[in-house]
Amino acid sequence: MDIGAAVNQGLTGMQRSQTEMLRSAQQVASAGTTERDNPAKNDVVEPLLNIKAQSQIFDSSAKVVKAASESIGTLLNVKA
Repeated sequence: MDIGAAVNQGLTGMQRSQTEMLRSAQQVASAGTTERDNPAKNDVVEPLLNIKAQSQIFDSSAKVVKAASESIGTLLNVKA
């Protein structure tokens, strides 16, 4: 696999996770403030679980970026 592609995949994963965490955080923040007659809109369990899952995905994607960065550093040291 190309190191640049690994970096791009890691960054893409981080961005997607961040977007999902923000969406879930907005759902948690709006729970109980809108549509009080609709209990499904006030449920915070699913958004909180999603935040936890996305946090783990974000961390994994960051590790991919770190590994690719270290590989680039090693290649530059070998070349020098």
